Amino acid sequence: MLTAAFAAGPAWSQEGPARPVTIEFFGLASHNWPVVIERFQADYPTVTVHFTKFGTDELKQALRVGASSGKLPDAWWNWGGSLASPYNRAGHALKLTPELLTALGVEANVTPAALAITRDGADLYGIPNKIGPFGFVYKKALFEKYGLQPPQSFADLEKVAETLKANGVTPFSIGGKFSWMTMRFFDFFLEHYAGPEGHDSLLDMTESWESEPVLQSFAKLKEWADKGYFPDGFLTVDPATNMPLLYNDQAAMVFDTPSLETARILREGKSPAEYGTFPLPTDRTPKRVPGSPSQIQVNAKASDDVRKAALLFASYVVRPEIAPVTAQAVGFPSATKGILPAEDLPIQRQWSTWTQGEIGFYRLTDQGLPQDVVAAYFEAQDSVLLDLMSPEEAAAQVQEAIERSKSRASN
Repeated sequence: MLTAAFAAGPAWSQEGPARPVTIEFFGLASHNWPVVIERFQADYPTVTVHFTKFGTDELKQALRVGASSGKLPDAWWNWGGSLASPYNRAGHALKLTPELLTALGVEANVTPAALAITRDGADLYGIPNKIGPFGFVYKKALFEKYGLQPPQSFADLEKVAETLKANGVTPFSIGGKFSWMTMRFFDFFLEHYAGPEGHDSLLDMTESWESEPVLQSFAKLKEWADKGYFPDGFLTVDPATNMPLLYNDQAAMVFDTPSLETARILREGKSPAEYGTFPLPTDRTPKRVPGSPSQIQVNAKASDDVRKAALLFASYVVRPEIAPVTAQAVGFPSATKGILPAEDLPIQRQWSTWTQGEIGFYRLTDQGLPQDVVAAYFEAQDSVLLDLMSPEEAAAQVQEAIERSKSRASN
């Protein structure tokens, strides 16, 4: 069951094409797009959506191959940041003008925060249907046992972690294999030390990474690891195995998206009522958390009729009357204003409420930086944790990778 509490905006409708049109659409197999497509085709019988589903890595590869061969689909689901920017800047993804966004009803239907995190610079090249925020999910019984409350400040969080560790509980369960789950903590520290403006400047590569907030963030990551705030040997642990430590009361918190409520907790036979959640205590205003966009992009080179039909589909999925169907099929939080999951999904409902406006987003490092720089960052991050690099050496390695990336882009 879902509820919609959206404010009524200007009515928007668009007629389907007079003649039959087929659009090719690529998306993730884990997103139940056929449910949404079936609804769309019933409302627009002259449009057929031919859906091809992929796993995560397979979709990335299919889009790369399609771009290089000139055979991209008419529309595709994509992430944001540097995973989407190559398609934007090469002219493959259609740039959505303010006039087009208004005509499609996107600005009336979609939250400002979702639009902001999906933009590539000042421009928008896709219509966001959901945002994946990241926060802390904790085991209520462990917090109650040791008299702990969800922390309101960074210092409070460290006190919580110290109390848990002193009582033999690992504060954070983390799978460090592949580096991206560890990265979430570095990003959190960077938001804390650099602040929103400084954090964004570092990801925009307009400020040097050989700066005090970066050094502090690498040092804090190493400090937390040395204090035992993460499990022993976490750098070799698969991220998919992080929840059992919470189930067994061996760890108290994970840093993840609210989708783990359905993808892990419920699926693995546990009750969401046993878990609570809280946003990152960054000590900064505005309050922001990592956000991973989920957007539909349209092929700029498709024929006029096909492009219009693809835009119709992309904007259809975020209409207030359709967004509950989309969110149930694809996941929460919805990018559409006022769409909330049912009360029996308390973690997702809380985050859906927060992301309607109270909490904004910052980019994850692996989506904010070019992918060649991300590889250098991952190596630097793990090298600090393994005592192979100092924070200064790690920061210098990332900055060197940034300079190389800029040089290649300018040639």
